[in-house]
Amino acid sequence: MGISIGLIGTGTIGSGVVRILARNSGLIEKRTGIRLSLKKVCDLNLENARSLGLRDEQLTKDYMDIIDDKDIDVVIELIGGYEPARTIILKALQSRKHVVTANKAVIAKHGKEIFSEAQRNDVSIAFEAAVGGCIPVIKMIRESYVADNIKDIYGILNGTTNYILTGMEKGVSYNEVLKKAQEKGFAEADPGFDVEGKDTAQKLSILSSLAFNADTGDAVFTEGITKIDKNDIQYADELGYKIKLLAIAKHENDEIELRVHPTMIPKQHELANAKDELNAVYVVGENTTKSMLYGKGAGQLPTATVVIGDVLDIARGKKQGFYLKQIKTKDINKVKSRYYLRYNVVDRPGVLAKISRILGDNNISIAAVQQKEVNKEVVPVIVITHEAAEEDVMRSIEEVDKLDVVRKGSIVIRIEDIG
Repeated sequence: MGISIGLIGTGTIGSGVVRILARNSGLIEKRTGIRLSLKKVCDLNLENARSLGLRDEQLTKDYMDIIDDKDIDVVIELIGGYEPARTIILKALQSRKHVVTANKAVIAKHGKEIFSEAQRNDVSIAFEAAVGGCIPVIKMIRESYVADNIKDIYGILNGTTNYILTGMEKGVSYNEVLKKAQEKGFAEADPGFDVEGKDTAQKLSILSSLAFNADTGDAVFTEGITKIDKNDIQYADELGYKIKLLAIAKHENDEIELRVHPTMIPKQHELANAKDELNAVYVVGENTTKSMLYGKGAGQLPTATVVIGDVLDIARGKKQGFYLKQIKTKDINKVKSRYYLRYNVVDRPGVLAKISRILGDNNISIAAVQQKEVNKEVVPVIVITHEAAEEDVMRSIEEVDKLDVVRKGSIVIRIEDIG
């Protein structure tokens, strides 16, 4: 059985696809009985494509040469971004070609439109590499949980932020670890998309659309890691927690809760063991046991391998249905959890009493209080709360920060005691 491929984009992942097909296509055919051939490659930089050993007759700068080629069965889109990626994907589907992409941005934003077009033309759209790199989390949700109702998803979905937070566990500052991550290629020169949680939010949007059949749009509450201090990492450790940028999706009472933010999770939980650039996903079903996946979330060859795996699934006839419906998204202000609150206060009698009164007035019950001795005029006061509503906590923070004995902005970190 032969599958003819048109590849659009020879950047990092696209180059990996070319290299793997050149090196392993014979092995793939022996293992699967499927012969993959790269018929045409589109890139605006043909010199880069030629450097991969591709022949001139395979190359084009016009993606329509691939869309219009009746011999091509599968289009692999690897240029990233919203446009022209969205247009390319839609045109390929309309031409009754299957599509494989690693483009989380376009799937997160235009997934409903793309899924509908695939169904309309009876072709497949596959995007395993868009979420967890080499972690087969989409396959797990679509196949292992197809007969189950997923209740909760917890994920560490960004290698950059996980590398930074792991480095800070060693007592190194945020800026120092970020610089090291950039030197190693784990972080972009402008890391904002990663460290502000936007990358993770896009991935969570995709996972929740598959797990809950939810048209989530831009409903993911998002908060990054830039306010986390190495002292917070240390205090979390003393309390029995690790801080991770956690993607959280929960489905309960016809309502879904979607949020991405720094989170304290128990040190003994499996997710806490995901270090450095590793990603991890923890899924809780209604009927099945809990499932855990670890792996590298990025990298040229690991991601390219997953892309080719999607092509092979299409060749085997694995067709996936898409059913999205409108589901109410829980207002972040109504979400309840436990909280870690750090106040920087002037070391004076009566400060704790003032803070405690404000918390009590806002329906927040205190589980534990610590005042750290640092031999300075300004000292950190740590409060761990019982379960409280987000809106009550945020209102209390505003009131505490107005006290004349409080310095800098107070820090809020949510706690998830994952079972």
